Amino acid sequence: MDFLIGILLFCGLFAIYDAIRKVNNNILNQTEELKKLREEMNYKNGRYRCK
Repeated sequence: MDFLIGILLFCGLFAIYDAIRKVNNNILNQTEELKKLREEMNYKNGRYRCK
């Protein structure tokens, strides 16, 4: 019985870890897309600045 509880606990912790990892990757992807869009808008408006 203790073995089953241990397996369920491990699976639960892994599911939480995987969910946090997916959310983090999604945030990073959105940040990169926003950065690209901002650079493209600045370039089209003639305000392109190299940083």
